[in-house]
This record gives sequence, C-alpha cells and structure tokens, in this order.
Amino acid sequence: MGSGNNDNLTAAYIDKTVVIRVEGRGSFKVSPPMKQFIHQVMDSHSATRIWIDMSDCTGMDSTFMGVVAGLACLIKSKPDCSFKLINLSEKNKKLLVTLGVDRVVDYSMSPTTEETDVMAQQATGTQTLEADFANKLDSAKTTLEAHETLVDINPENFNKFKSVLEFLQDDVRNLSNK
Repeated sequence: MGSGNNDNLTAAYIDKTVVIRVEGRGSFKVSPPMKQFIHQVMDSHSATRIWIDMSDCTGMDSTFMGVVAGLACLIKSKPDCSFKLINLSEKNKKLLVTLGVDRVVDYSMSPTTEETDVMAQQATGTQTLEADFANKLDSAKTTLEAHETLVDINPENFNKFKSVLEFLQDDVRNLSNK
C-alpha cells in the first residue's frame, strides 16, 4: 500500500468559511481526518460555510463519497451552516451520480464570484489534515459508516457494497475486541 503522499487535504478559515482543498484522490485515507475536522468546526460553531475545493481532486473512492454524503446530510440539519463541493470535475460528478450522492450534496462545476473571491483571500492558519493510520478501529468505523450512508441514500447501493459491508462489520467487531 502506498504512503498516500499524493492524497492530501488542507484546510483554512476564511471569513467564517472553512475551505478544505482535496489534492489527489478523495479516498479512505483522507476521509477520517476530514470528517473529524468538520465535526470539530461544527461543534465549535466557528464557521457558517464548509466548502470542499475539488479543483485538484483526481478521483474519489466510495468511502470518501459516503463520508461526504453523511456530512452533507448532517449539516443540512443545521440551519446556520452550509456544505458544498466546489470545482467538481465532470469525472467526479459522474462518480457522485453513480452512487446517488448527488441527491444529498450541494455542488458546482465552477465557483461563483463570491466563492472565487473568498478562496482567493489570504487564508489564516492553513493546516494539513493528517490521517492517523495508527487508529485502525476509527478508520474501520468511518469506512463502515460511509458505506452504510451510501446504502441509506440509495438502496440500490446495497448490492454493490454487500460484501464490503460484511467485511467492514467483521473488521470493526474484531478490532473492537482487541
């Protein structure tokens, strides 16, 4: 397995907006730190908008899309916060449509003038969101939850992920007993 050096997330606060930039693939490797960071931002009420800049995203796996769908559903329940994928490529849009994630996630193929202006501002406190590969249980739980979300938003996904769900449930169970 590669080190994931090509898959990278950076986050910045710009004017009550969190901008997370995905560089490389949106994958199971970067999903746990993204989810954790967004939960921290929501818990602290420090931002009213969460934007995922997908301009440098070369692809997405099912875990990443499931985490994005879960976050989008959670944030929609918060009237004072919004969540959006920006600069989505045609390829990545097709991936979202394939699993039905496009039904629950706000996205745009190109940024609005306001989004461009905000993202062009000097970001304060830009940080890299690092994956914690030591915590296998958290990673397994995040991956399982992501795939359960994909089935929740589109029941047709169950057959696609049935064996993955069974494997992940066993993995979480085994890691929990260690």
